Amino acid sequence: MKKYILFLFLVFLLSLFPINALEIKFNDKTVCYSPIISNLTLTVDYKHSVSLTKVVDVYRVDGSGISAVQEKWQQFDAGQPLEAQVENGFFVKNMDMYLGKSWEYWFISLNNVTIGLNGKVIFSNPGEDGIVQFRVLKTPAIIALFRWC
Repeated sequence: MKKYILFLFLVFLLSLFPINALEIKFNDKTVCYSPIISNLTLTVDYKHSVSLTKVVDVYRVDGSGISAVQEKWQQFDAGQPLEAQVENGFFVKNMDMYLGKSWEYWFISLNNVTIGLNGKVIFSNPGEDGIVQFRVLKTPAIIALFRWC
């Protein structure tokens, strides 16, 4: 019995251990956390509000923060890079630009935003205007596990 209690106590202590995690929020409400064990691939897929064409932004997330690695879009419009290659009907700009520990987007419902993490959709078309926030932070392991993406 004592071993069982000791085991539970150790599990409890480990659950309080701080880990690196990616926190994703929409309009200041937490959507989920993803523990950062290795590099994460974060994608933000949306419809450009002027041209109504597809835009895909790709980020690498690790314990040091968020880096932009690629942007793909179908038509040159406001806010798009001027230099790019053309691949499969998309203009593509590859990069490796460190953005810091946080990054955010403001979307209107027309944008039809979809957020993906390592190829899995974790947030899509919220139906209202708002701000999507990404933040790399230290959080107790138990919080990241209960709100895992």
